[in-house]
Amino acid sequence: MAKKKSMKGLGARYGIKPRKQYTQVHLMLKEKRTCPDCGSKKLSREAVGIWKCQKCGFKIAGTAYDVKL
Repeated sequence: MAKKKSMKGLGARYGIKPRKQYTQVHLMLKEKRTCPDCGSKKLSREAVGIWKCQKCGFKIAGTAYDVKL
């Protein structure tokens, strides 16, 4: 079975283009990232532009939806 895209937040509203953009941002936000300090896959977004490793507590500033190392 194919991987199901995440368009649940908008339903059938707003048209196809905003729903595709929402899905793209949502999937990018939820993907697993590696910590540059300890190498674990526990880096998650704490606030807009602030990313924190759950394992070692390392904080890094990035963009709103992604980390550019």
